[in-house]
Amino acid sequence: MSSAVFARKNVAWDLDALNETFDGASPETIVRWALAQNLQIVTSTSFGSQSAAMLHLVNKLGPFVPTLWIDSGFAPANTREFNRQLVEQLDLNLVTYRPKLTPLRCLHAIGAAGTEDLSEEQRAQLANLVKIEPFERAMSALKPHIWLTGIRAEETSFRAKLRPASWDDRGILKLAPFLHSSEADIDAYLTQHKLPTGPASVDPTKAAPHLECGLHTRRSEF
Repeated sequence: MSSAVFARKNVAWDLDALNETFDGASPETIVRWALAQNLQIVTSTSFGSQSAAMLHLVNKLGPFVPTLWIDSGFAPANTREFNRQLVEQLDLNLVTYRPKLTPLRCLHAIGAAGTEDLSEEQRAQLANLVKIEPFERAMSALKPHIWLTGIRAEETSFRAKLRPASWDDRGILKLAPFLHSSEADIDAYLTQHKLPTGPASVDPTKAAPHLECGLHTRRSEF
């Protein structure tokens, strides 16, 4: 679908036209466009190693924008410390959502004793419990018209096929300002703005970093 009407505000955007502009635009241009719409915006983060770039850019231009973090319960201590550091350094408007079950009960629900050697089915079940369901809850509560995400085309084969603007199946306009940025581009941004690099991601819902957990590819049935 090249265009759609967003039901909450009856706002129509021509996706093809947006992408013709955004494919060659800077991340800052895309974020400024989003803010200029004067609609409800949310950005999301996993506090991954290069996440400070996206969080810095959005917060610099729109400090009121909520930063959504899904605390799965499985983040290691160094990721939590990076979270604390960025929230303090960037003065983030952090909104945290958590699963309904504790990590131990989540593992019990999928028939696992730990996060090692999970089957593909178990990883999908775990992703539903600890990421997708709380994300759905958060989006229902925040009711954004625009979702800013830091995903990049280099990261997975699925993301390589995306364009900067897309519709997610909630009718939310999903924008990826850094989609066409390389890892070197992000490193340069971090250096320019004296931003920290976080620890390597640890995500038990994915067997490898180049795979998707489902958050960007589908919705749950909750």
